[in-house]
Amino acid sequence: MTQATYVRTDTIPLAQLTPFPGNAKRGDVGAILNSLCRNGQYRSLVVRQVEPDRYVILTGNHTTQALAAHGPGDCGLTVKIGQEERPCGVCGNQPWDPVARCEIVQCDDDTATRINLVDNRSAELGTWDEQALAELIGGLDDDLGGTGYSDEDLADLLTAIEEAAEEEEPPEEQPAPTATPGAPDTATPPTTLAAAGDTNPPQPPPPGHVIMTLTYLPPDRDEAAHLVSVAREVFPAEGAPEIVLRALRTLAAVLDSRHAHDGVVTVSALLKAAGVEPS
Repeated sequence: MTQATYVRTDTIPLAQLTPFPGNAKRGDVGAILNSLCRNGQYRSLVVRQVEPDRYVILTGNHTTQALAAHGPGDCGLTVKIGQEERPCGVCGNQPWDPVARCEIVQCDDDTATRINLVDNRSAELGTWDEQALAELIGGLDDDLGGTGYSDEDLADLLTAIEEAAEEEEPPEEQPAPTATPGAPDTATPPTTLAAAGDTNPPQPPPPGHVIMTLTYLPPDRDEAAHLVSVAREVFPAEGAPEIVLRALRTLAAVLDSRHAHDGVVTVSALLKAAGVEPS
């Protein structure tokens, strides 16, 4: 088995080019011809010389078919680039004998097959950054000739991007679950609670207790942290679990007030939620 070795680049008549035996790819010859007429042959075929005047195409089989479909001579086609009319990128609107620019390599049969397979396969692998693709296509000022894309393709792509963005939008905020002030929490066993914004280092829970982390939206998190700080000042003799529990009960009362018909919470209600009976 030998690796492919580059020999030279040459312009070869299509009559001397033979399709790769058993080439399994079925390309869009029409789209390729459209690109050739608009952009010219910007990429060489890769061929392997097997006889003095015969070459087997390793890559570019469908480009060869598109050049053959153009046919000899002046096709009469012009393309508009900006405000300028330019000749066909294949024949130049001049007498033309069907030829292709080719890179000639030397290799054995095994390597030739591998080159053909990977060239066809690699075009199918990978993924698209759809936003970047839409920006590239959209930046061509509605002139999509020679790109392989149509206006309908761009519209479908933009619709897919919009639908994906809608699916990624966060759901609407739901009212936070509330607890009856002073009522025991029957859903979970006694715990040591860690509130967002609590700067004290966490301590191992006592036997029979577990650590539970509560998450809030940023405004509620800041309010919870503030209430924990206030509870520490009001109840300096109490431990961390009791402090946090009082603060969270107070926060629950505040959250309740946001959904009440008048949106008002009284001081007495907050004190009662915190477990303090007014004197």
